[in-house]
Amino acid sequence: MTNIAIHYVGVDVAKDCLELAGVKPTQLSNRPAALRTWLGKLKAAQPSAHLICEATGRYHHALQVACAQVDVALSVVNLRQARDFARSLGRLAKTDRLDAEVLRRLGGSLRPKVTPPPCLVLRQLQDLLAMRHALVEDHTAWANRSALMCKSAAILCRRRLKTLERETARVESAIDELMHTAEAAPLEAKVQSLCLVCGVGIRTALVLVAWLSELGECNRRQIAALAGLAPLNRDSGSFRGQAHIAHGRAPVRKALYQAAVVAARHNECLMPFYQRL
Repeated sequence: MTNIAIHYVGVDVAKDCLELAGVKPTQLSNRPAALRTWLGKLKAAQPSAHLICEATGRYHHALQVACAQVDVALSVVNLRQARDFARSLGRLAKTDRLDAEVLRRLGGSLRPKVTPPPCLVLRQLQDLLAMRHALVEDHTAWANRSALMCKSAAILCRRRLKTLERETARVESAIDELMHTAEAAPLEAKVQSLCLVCGVGIRTALVLVAWLSELGECNRRQIAALAGLAPLNRDSGSFRGQAHIAHGRAPVRKALYQAAVVAARHNECLMPFYQRL
């Protein structure tokens, strides 16, 4: 049986356009219709095409959805991993064209796994939780200001606080409606399971499900590393440095902090462990 050679294509994603390496054309509009048309032609010309791009927050989502629709392989790699790979090649300069070429070479060298198609319900949950987090932070900031303002300014602050409270309630209502849809049933089941743990509330469980979707698929060490809670060694030769946590997903760590505080006081399994530490 002969193995089909994979044709890797590097894709540097920006807000308005994509820079491509390993294929023609070298630039493409970052719009769903243009992406689907180009991917259809690419699949016909190169059936073994495998795209490599960096995680860009939101800008790579259109490409990810289009690849899933046209059935073209796509790997979304960590930005830091791609930058470190470029340095290993001696590429210190950074342009869109150079980044696309580095991603193409990264695909050929590391052969990353195909990133699963996006879950649209999960993305909606992430967006709503991000909105709620922003509103809560804004509410805290205005509440702190109101204590230092003169009487007339404090009245305006209180009005703003009431507006933020109403908007937060609307977002929370939208989250509840989303979680009760049929498409969100698997996510709702995970939330209910997490809430069985003493210390984990509904909001913490929602954040864990949204930003740590690998729960239930990885072991505890892998999950700790994804959350940025696994200590990283700093050893060399006979030197034994201190191990510290680093990287990982900040929203997960923030959500787990209060849960850990409650668990350290009331969870019958974790409280003795915390006291031993």
